[in-house]
Amino acid sequence: MTCAEFQKVLPYIIDGGGSEEERQHLENCPVCSDLVADLRYIAECAKLLVPMENPSPRVWNNIERSLEREGLARPARRNS
Repeated sequence: MTCAEFQKVLPYIIDGGGSEEERQHLENCPVCSDLVADLRYIAECAKLLVPMENPSPRVWNNIERSLEREGLARPARRNS
């Protein structure tokens, strides 16, 4: 298996899947194993950037009102 062939299926095997041939290539190819290690590191770091809580309802209301003002959404019926 070549590096190009391996990298085509990389999205499907990044989390430990893949055929025996793909696993062997990963074990024996320093370029691809470094690439996979880098991608896993990036994915782990990216998890730290994403807030784990949903924004407050006020944020969604402000977005909705902005879209309405710009004509991108119909005004919602609000209970007064």
